[in-house]
Amino acid sequence: MTVSTTTGTSGASARWLRRPRPRHYPEVRLVCLPHAGGTAGEYIPWAARLPAQVELIAVQYPGRQDRLDEPCAQSVPEIADALVPALAPYADRPLYLFGHSMGGLVAYEVAVRLEAGAGPDPAGLFASGALAPHRVTPPREMLDDATVEADIRTSGWSDPAVFEHPELRELVLPALLADVRAVLSYHRRDPVRLRCPIVAYAGSDGAADVPAEAAAWGELTSGPAAWRQFDGDHFYVRSQQAELVADIEARMSNWGNSPVGHP
Repeated sequence: MTVSTTTGTSGASARWLRRPRPRHYPEVRLVCLPHAGGTAGEYIPWAARLPAQVELIAVQYPGRQDRLDEPCAQSVPEIADALVPALAPYADRPLYLFGHSMGGLVAYEVAVRLEAGAGPDPAGLFASGALAPHRVTPPREMLDDATVEADIRTSGWSDPAVFEHPELRELVLPALLADVRAVLSYHRRDPVRLRCPIVAYAGSDGAADVPAEAAAWGELTSGPAAWRQFDGDHFYVRSQQAELVADIEARMSNWGNSPVGHP
C-alpha cells in the first residue's frame, strides 16, 4: 500500500502526518496517535476498515523510522505544540482524535489547544489505555535509563521482542525511552475541561480499575462521556482491532444525534 505524506501542504504536515488512503472530500478525519515507542504504521491497517467518508491520518513522532535522524520529543506538550499546526491543513473537516497510551495524553493536549483557539474544536476524543491527565503522577526524580527500561519491561508498554533482538533494540529503544520519560514527566494538576465528547477505552486484563479511570476521563468534558472495555491486555488495540474500529466508527456516526453512554 502506498502511504501519502501530505503532498502539497506544509513541511510540518509532511513530517508528522501519514495518510494511507487519502480522500479528496471526506466527511470527517480520524487522527490516530501511537503509544510510547510506537509509529504511524500501527494504524495503517485501520484505513481499510473505515468507510470512504472517513479519512485516517496517522501521526509519526520524531526519532523513529523515516524520522530516525530527528531528535525525540522531550515532553507530551512539545508533541502537541508541533501537531496542532501540522493538522491545520486538514481542519476543514471535523477532526476526531484517537490516542493509545501516551497517544491518549497527546490527543488530550491537542484537543486543549484546538479548543483554546488554535483551530476548530475537535469533534471528539477517544482515549485508549491511558490514565486521565490529572491522574498521572510523575516520579519525584528523573529516572536513569536502566530504571526506565525495567519499568517498560514490567508494565507491558512495549513488545518484549524489542529487548531480545540487539539490532531491533538499538533502533527502537532510544525513542521508547524518550517517550516513556515524556509520559512519566507529564501531569496536569488543574486539567482543562473540554467541550467535545470523550470515550475512554481499556483492555480487560490491565491492572487499572477501568470504571474509576473512565469516570476520571469523564470529568474532563462538559459534553457526553462513555467508556468501554475490550478483551485483552494493554495492547488489545491489536487483537481487537476490528471491534475497536467498528466502535469508533459507530460513535463518530452517532455523536450529535443522540447522547453517548455506556454501551
